Amino acid sequence: MIGAALIAALCAQVAWPQRIDAVEVRGMSWTKEFVVLRELPWKPGAVVTEAQWALGLTRLWNTGILSRVDGAVERRGGQTVAVLSLEERFALNPLLSFGAGGGRFWFRVGLNDINFIGRFLEWGARYERFDTYNGGQGWVRDPRLFNRRLDGTLQFDYLFRPRPEYVRRRLGGLADVQGELHDNLRLGARVEFFRDEYQPPLVGPAVLPDTLLAGTVALVVRAGRVDTLRLRQSGLSVELKQTFGLSADAVVRGITQTQLEVLGYALLGERWNLAVRAQAAVSSQAPPEQQFYLGGLDLIRGYPDSVLRTQAFALANTELRATLFDSTWVAFVGAVFVDAALAERSGPVGLLSMGAGVRVLVPKLLETGLRADVAVAMLGQPNAGFSVGVWQFF
Repeated sequence: MIGAALIAALCAQVAWPQRIDAVEVRGMSWTKEFVVLRELPWKPGAVVTEAQWALGLTRLWNTGILSRVDGAVERRGGQTVAVLSLEERFALNPLLSFGAGGGRFWFRVGLNDINFIGRFLEWGARYERFDTYNGGQGWVRDPRLFNRRLDGTLQFDYLFRPRPEYVRRRLGGLADVQGELHDNLRLGARVEFFRDEYQPPLVGPAVLPDTLLAGTVALVVRAGRVDTLRLRQSGLSVELKQTFGLSADAVVRGITQTQLEVLGYALLGERWNLAVRAQAAVSSQAPPEQQFYLGGLDLIRGYPDSVLRTQAFALANTELRATLFDSTWVAFVGAVFVDAALAERSGPVGLLSMGAGVRVLVPKLLETGLRADVAVAMLGQPNAGFSVGVWQFF
């Protein structure tokens, strides 16, 4: 949720509830005014409570297209006017992201518009290089499908994913629709079709699965909400995803998977942010690539990439972040963290690592910046792993 101190400051000059007769939007040079007004949970002429006013400002932050959101209520000639002073992020952004850890390296380069023609529509395309393999991805997204609080995405993939015993090449596509019943409850469904082919890894013995043609349907329920306040987040969300799949695999025809994710963020003072991610998942018998992988780029820093393949696991990532410096174009955020997991592989197997890192972020741009972490594996063979990437780890 947005910080209590900030809400108090924004609302101090107003006696609530208050009838809002008109809305004045300032600072928009590209974004259409209806995009801003559509986010507000009230219309001009309505009596607005303090909670509804704060929710409107929070929704504007959460669009991701704004780098500043200020609101005030003014009396003018017998009318009450809501004045929204906003600052836009750049809508058309180059995509440059990369990650390294656990002995793997990938980078992506492309172009992304999160506010196409000022209507809060998104499109994007990018090239990916994963180790020595070339792939690509493209997508279109409407976060307000049919002018409702529906988020619709179409995506197409041609991607490679190296694993210890093979390299997967996937050609696939998906359609995803998520809708809000209200701001703290979201329901969604995703339909995905893909063809997976496998080839030998660059090093090590090859164990190649058969070519896999499959389709999945995933139903998602998310309760709670995580809000963005500049460089920090606050709030709690719980997401449950149930996946059903059918494949042409000769042995495994049907797949069911259940995944649970909890995200929690707390604002501590003016600069600190506590971030926690907890996940648990269980799968029926499934082809190798449809199982879960842990280590390195897959959720646990400090270990070789994909060091553990499993059909059931629980894990937690905890970070304490501190905003060390913040300006329009550059910000520095430090972090200390603990990653831990318990997985099933012919008995329980544990992974535990600790470390620290720094993020160099660009507040003016959406999810842009560099991240560097050093993690030390505490269970199994001791190992210090260095990982880098773009934006936050979660």
